[in-house]
Amino acid sequence: MSSGDLREVLKEVKLVREKVERLEELVEERLVGAEEPLDDEVEAIEEYIKAKEKGSIELIPIEDV
Repeated sequence: MSSGDLREVLKEVKLVREKVERLEELVEERLVGAEEPLDDEVEAIEEYIKAKEKGSIELIPIEDV
């Protein structure tokens, strides 16, 4: 592998690393949660879980909306 190829690979690895770090930040922000959910959000989540368990919810791809 030439040094030019290695530079290109290093550049790509750095870009991937930056994206992974950003994804980790998003996961931490969204899933870990910086704030407690509001009462209506908790209620909506509970309703979704119940409907999912009953099989009465149908998810469609966003492209079909």
